[in-house]
Amino acid sequence: MKKLKNRLDAYSDAVIAIIMTIMVLDLTPVLRNSIPAYMGLLREIGIYFISFALVANMWYQHATAFSEIDDMTYRIMLYDFLFLAVLSLMPLATNMMASNTTRITVMAYGVLNIVMSFCFRLLAKAVIHFRYTDKSKMRQVYGKIYGAQNPILFIWNLALLVIAWFFPQIAVWFYLSYPVRDLLFNGTTRQQMNDAAQLTPDQRSQYLQLTPEQMRAFQQQVQKQRRQQRADGKKAKPQDWSQTLQQWLDGRVANDESAPTTDKGMDVGRQMTREQWQAFAMAHLAKDPRVKEVQHRLRDYTR
Repeated sequence: MKKLKNRLDAYSDAVIAIIMTIMVLDLTPVLRNSIPAYMGLLREIGIYFISFALVANMWYQHATAFSEIDDMTYRIMLYDFLFLAVLSLMPLATNMMASNTTRITVMAYGVLNIVMSFCFRLLAKAVIHFRYTDKSKMRQVYGKIYGAQNPILFIWNLALLVIAWFFPQIAVWFYLSYPVRDLLFNGTTRQQMNDAAQLTPDQRSQYLQLTPEQMRAFQQQVQKQRRQQRADGKKAKPQDWSQTLQQWLDGRVANDESAPTTDKGMDVGRQMTREQWQAFAMAHLAKDPRVKEVQHRLRDYTR
């Protein structure tokens, strides 16, 4: 099944690449010099970028989900085919909305987004259940991180459908911004999963008890420590947005377990994450006075 899984990876990438190619081929060329014709083309290009960002984001999420496993089940294969079948309808929905922006076409685009998101969640859940056992608690961690987002995204998508019914031209702009934002910032959620995977079983049990506010506080502490590490101990200026952008651009997209990393490097990264959790738990949960000792050990990693 490992060879078949690799073939499925290649097949999925090929289908997504064809979808992106078909979308740009659907753009209507300007055949006469007129301002309205060029404005219409600009509108089509704008809507094309909506779908391109959305499909690119789905490719990224699909690739990172499948990087978690070396084998697969028939359930994963069937869910992947279902997801790709729905995703392949994106060029049709894009062309309809670009050619005739009405409440029906915009709502059809929105419904397709909802169905596609649901199919991907089925696929991601099957991958997580195959990758992790109940004993490891990573299934619960996945639900803790993604579970709170799914209802919010569902409500937001329903709200966009209502806006599309009354104000389709305005809904188009919402659909323009949402996939781009999601493409740029969805790496944060995956980093949370990676950080949780580095914790010990006892620490993951404690992690599952966190509130959403405490989870955000822990993630901010981890990101701050990483910024200090990348700056070689020099404090970054919070007001310098260009420096923050540069750090984000130079950060790793995903941790590749197959990359040639020394065991010592992996152990140091894992130990640092666990030390970060210990400092957070002492400072925010238990109010332990020994937190300064842990923070002192953390500073050694950045020297």
